[in-house]
Amino acid sequence: MRKVLALFLGIALNTNVFGQDAFKKNEVFLELGGNGLLASLNYGRQLTNKPGLGFRAGVGTYGTGTFLTIPVGVNYLVRLIKDHTFLDVGFGVTYTKADFRVGIIDYTEGTEPGHQSLNYIPGIGLRTYTSKNFIWRLNIVAIKNQHGFMGYPGIGFGKKF
Repeated sequence: MRKVLALFLGIALNTNVFGQDAFKKNEVFLELGGNGLLASLNYGRQLTNKPGLGFRAGVGTYGTGTFLTIPVGVNYLVRLIKDHTFLDVGFGVTYTKADFRVGIIDYTEGTEPGHQSLNYIPGIGLRTYTSKNFIWRLNIVAIKNQHGFMGYPGIGFGKKF
């Protein structure tokens, strides 16, 4: 019985210690600007056991009404300072359910309600993780769609888990 108890405690303690030190792959963050255009709530996941290749998906809005945006993308994190600060390079596509012209929504130029478009969005930024697993993101994206091309800033904050 003592051997079973010792084995059980050994596994439990090792699992607990490993769980505290393990790299957290999942993120939830709110982004203002950036890939979501105005504001979006996003889920991100690193696809490896250390920072590197990852993806993101979210849902958001743009404009004064309730115009739907759905940002999806891939990114790669390049370590800058220890394990906390990274260069974030990525490419995304954001679906919009409105006639999104670069920088404005055009209500009058023959836009039918429910018009859909895709925005192609490469971006580069800085991502920092705090000791409490909070995330801070600053980025600049280049939005390209059927109406033009424009640089657009973004800021995000959230939590790793």
